[in-house]
Amino acid sequence: MINEQLEEQASLYVLGVLPATEIGGFEAALRRNAELQSLVATLRDVTASVSGTTPLAHPSPGLKQRILARIDARNRIALPSAGQTGAGKKSNAWLPWALAACLAALCLVVVEKWHITRQLAAAQEAKIAGLGQLATSLQSETNHLRAMLTSLRETNRLSGLRIAMLNSLLADAPKAVAVSLWDDEKQTGVFLVQNLKTLPPDKDYQLWVIDPTQAGPVSAGVFQVDAQGNVRLEFKAAHSIKTAGKFAVSEEPKGRSPTPHTVVLIGG
Repeated sequence: MINEQLEEQASLYVLGVLPATEIGGFEAALRRNAELQSLVATLRDVTASVSGTTPLAHPSPGLKQRILARIDARNRIALPSAGQTGAGKKSNAWLPWALAACLAALCLVVVEKWHITRQLAAAQEAKIAGLGQLATSLQSETNHLRAMLTSLRETNRLSGLRIAMLNSLLADAPKAVAVSLWDDEKQTGVFLVQNLKTLPPDKDYQLWVIDPTQAGPVSAGVFQVDAQGNVRLEFKAAHSIKTAGKFAVSEEPKGRSPTPHTVVLIGG
């Protein structure tokens, strides 16, 4: 950041009239402050451009004090009096004073434009920051909409699942519990059962899907339970199911049966 004092010192420094007591401190600040370096470089460019168009002349010894007075007052320019110029001066002796006055006024204009540039840059940065916040907000809204869409799709997905509890019809196995999950879209399902009695080697359990639109139950495969009476079976019906109304399990002779014989579990 550049305060008003540094701007004033920069103008005097470029003109070569900064008091010797302030030069050390100003140059130290100049080395640390990139923005101040840029301002000094700009003032030097302007000063060099103006001074290069004017014939070279040597100012009087009192020029420094008059430039300082001009900068401090901001509204007047100290001009040499008739007694100071003397009759022996050349006809172009006024040029150094005019050059100094122009440079001082020009430095004031440059500093003012520097202020305006900084304000515009700050406004631009604020606008960019606002756009960044808007982009972040839009991204957040987009992510939220995607999450909602995923949720809706998942809800629709779940609406196509048929979940059925199967109850035991066996007096000697009342604790048997079974659940069937059927996916209408994929035409596949998962069957889980616990505490179902084990069968002899010459028999199998067979799973059935009961579709009320079809003439009879549709076979969904055979299975055996483990020693604890448990099994998890991923199954697919023998042919397409329109409506999975109920599910059933029957005891069958070894191998697949075309129709159920002894139903042990049923539910829907």
